[in-house]
Amino acid sequence: MYLINYTSDDFQKHLQKSDTVIVPIGSVEAHGHHLPLGTDIFSPRLFCQMIEEKIGDYVWIAPEIPYGQSYDLSVYPGTIHVPSEVLAEYVYAVGKSLYENELKKLIFLNGHGGNINALNLASEKLAQLGMTVLTINWWLDFSKEILTITEGQGHAGEDETSAILYYDERLVQMDKATKNFKKPLYRVYFKDRGKILYENAMSGDATLATKEKGEKIFKLLTEKIVEIILNVRNGKYIAD
Repeated sequence: MYLINYTSDDFQKHLQKSDTVIVPIGSVEAHGHHLPLGTDIFSPRLFCQMIEEKIGDYVWIAPEIPYGQSYDLSVYPGTIHVPSEVLAEYVYAVGKSLYENELKKLIFLNGHGGNINALNLASEKLAQLGMTVLTINWWLDFSKEILTITEGQGHAGEDETSAILYYDERLVQMDKATKNFKKPLYRVYFKDRGKILYENAMSGDATLATKEKGEKIFKLLTEKIVEIILNVRNGKYIAD
């Protein structure tokens, strides 16, 4: 149920169907020379479309939040960076208003790693209101599953490039796909980290990506995400 497609009256009438809402979160950020700036928006968007097809009457889907924390990649043209503390407050305000509209369970469907700290901060505050909040980071939470399909992962790497090829291959310039295997030894921050670590605004091996791999990723992960959504909706999120 796409929230913005309903009138106010119809929203109120259909609230009895579900008190669970998905908020897709992305970023506008450089993804190599071959992927669009909206890569982290498009993946959650497609997951939501597939979720709507499968369980549309069981969950609300709110409009996506397109901007995110992109400090590392802000050295590359086209990246829009929102500091974590600003993003956290904004996301909290959105979640609080959803809660006040009787949507008691919130799932952040996140497409961008830089957003994680902000989403954790917002989730803590929303939980204090009485809301149940879960963040799904699709490339991270299902890394094991993705690696049954791809040889590796990375920012604008094989997995993300495959995902966008499946989303809309017209947006991908595979002739510009590159490789970058640099990885930090520790969780360390330093000057020019983004330019050094994410050379050419990417990591991994984008040249191995295919549309077929992207299709497999979306179909497999959608099944996993749907299961999680239904469990959260039914209050099943603690192991016995």
